[in-house]
Amino acid sequence: MIPLGIVSDEISRDFREAVRVGTSLGIRRYEIRNLTAGRAPMCGDEAMLEVERIAQGEGVEITVLSPGLFKFTQDEPAFRYEMTEVLPRAIEWAHRWNLPGLIVFGFHKPAVPQIAGWLAEASANITLMVEPEPICCCDTGRATVSLIQGLPNIRINYDPGNVAWLTNRDPIDEFEIVAPYIANVHIKDIREVTDPPEWVPAGEGIIDYARHFEMLRQIGYSGPISLEPHMDFTIESTRRCKEAVERLWGKEDL
Repeated sequence: MIPLGIVSDEISRDFREAVRVGTSLGIRRYEIRNLTAGRAPMCGDEAMLEVERIAQGEGVEITVLSPGLFKFTQDEPAFRYEMTEVLPRAIEWAHRWNLPGLIVFGFHKPAVPQIAGWLAEASANITLMVEPEPICCCDTGRATVSLIQGLPNIRINYDPGNVAWLTNRDPIDEFEIVAPYIANVHIKDIREVTDPPEWVPAGEGIIDYARHFEMLRQIGYSGPISLEPHMDFTIESTRRCKEAVERLWGKEDL
């Protein structure tokens, strides 16, 4: 069974409200990113403890934490700040919540030679899942694999929508390259790229999610799959995105 979840702030930054809406749709797994008080975990311990209390009280699962590490990092001082101020707190909460790792990014463009060493240093005490992102050096699956090959404790947060946003095409040709590293999956679809981008439920854009899901099944992927709609935050949009994945994957397996 594949655990379908959602990035909580794609419903609401108020985690209680996100869980209320999500559970009404049958969603019981949540990634933590932005809360009302700010980006987790730098929003403060009380906000994080409130998430913990709500999750325990409602019987829902927190699957991963995304503290925004390295998305805008371009130089040594910025890296050292995040290593000193952000990463230790994120690791503390990830361990407290028994999470498999942290979602991070692959450093803001332009690339500098140190980034592979930075990732290796940052992953010394926890698994990091690098999310391809257009503004980062790791902007595609291929670029991410080329950076992380041979590094311990580095995986990929597989996000075809981000790569399609950059390339204006379905990145299915990257799948075999990234497959050995996939540890988390984000689902969103996009129309042919416009400015601003038009995000849609899986199957309504340029990504052949039925094929992506089939390839995930073929490799025996059983980790989290999280909706990340990037749409209008309404319950109807969330429902559409959930039902689209259920249709394409097979509801009995979700």
